[in-house]
Amino acid sequence: MKVFQFIAESAPEAVQQIRRQLGPHAVVLNVRKLPASGISRLWSKSRIEVLAGIKGEENQLANEPIMSGRLDTFDEPVVGSPVQPSDSVATGSPRADDVLKTPPAPEEKKSSLMNGADLFHQQVERSVAEPIRMEHGMGQGWQLESMLLNMGLAPVHAHRVVDRLRARHGSSPGSLRDEISQACALLADLWEEKPFSNQSSSVHVFVGPAGSGKTTALCKWLTQATLLAGHSAQVWRLDGATANTAESLSVYGEILGVPVARSLSFEDKPPADVAFIDLPGVDWKDASAVRDLAVRLTELPSAQVHLVLNAAYESSILVAQAKAFMCLPIQDIVLTHLDEELRWGKLWNLVLGTNYRIGWLSAGQNIPGIFKPASAGEVLARQFSMNR
Repeated sequence: MKVFQFIAESAPEAVQQIRRQLGPHAVVLNVRKLPASGISRLWSKSRIEVLAGIKGEENQLANEPIMSGRLDTFDEPVVGSPVQPSDSVATGSPRADDVLKTPPAPEEKKSSLMNGADLFHQQVERSVAEPIRMEHGMGQGWQLESMLLNMGLAPVHAHRVVDRLRARHGSSPGSLRDEISQACALLADLWEEKPFSNQSSSVHVFVGPAGSGKTTALCKWLTQATLLAGHSAQVWRLDGATANTAESLSVYGEILGVPVARSLSFEDKPPADVAFIDLPGVDWKDASAVRDLAVRLTELPSAQVHLVLNAAYESSILVAQAKAFMCLPIQDIVLTHLDEELRWGKLWNLVLGTNYRIGWLSAGQNIPGIFKPASAGEVLARQFSMNR
């Protein structure tokens, strides 16, 4: 990927530059604020630096769904000469020769970390082209159960999957690869059994345990909505039973030119295309704190409520956290820290063990980073390719 550096006075100006030079398929890699340097800081306004690029058609996921008003962005290292803050300020507005020179790309290393749609695509290809090795003996009948356990599924759910396979297909097809294919079809069906919420509000509320990554997930979505899709936005950083200390959200809102209010109020002006509400995390083991959060939600406008969970936690904790918030009108689950977790099979414990639907996948601390709608296909591709 060729990476362009854009220096702008505001996010809307950066969007215009990106679309003019790179077109509608641009991928934003990083956004940061550039403070004025030297004596000029006394009268100069700080600017923002945006690193963006565009991938060739050969790297696009063939069947990647296109979400209306959204573009997926991915964490990727910037190749070529590093961009220093002082150089960024001195360059001014980007020109065509602002492209960072890229040396011939080295042969890609197999990574244990999620790296966007291209990696998912490669994993799907490998899972089809390469044999899958099991750690245990194959024995007789259906051989898949021990593999599902190794992938992180709880025994009760691994047994359930195999029982459903027996009920659907009878005896094993005799090939581990065929068993996997049939299991993927079954798991995809179980994924789709989770109902979609009828809530269509453009207001999104993020709740969850403290430290789950709510604010980072909000910032990622906010960037996609404003910097890429061009929507107007409003953000509220509200207090709950405790103070909301996420100062980084206010700083990032300033970078994007999005107002971040500390109290819920509606001025006499047209509503924004999309709105986000950030609430402080609560102790999920404290039932009274969760009930107080439920009361707090009734004081807010009609909204889609997203439960944010750290996917790197053990399955038993994830399921317990999800059940702790059952009294809330949860729209779906946002799973974060997926770059820290290798056993994606354990995500099925949430699908099979709760009434929630997994709505979004997030990985890495970079903004916009990886933040995309969840699907059974992506989870399965990652799950089986990482357990060869």
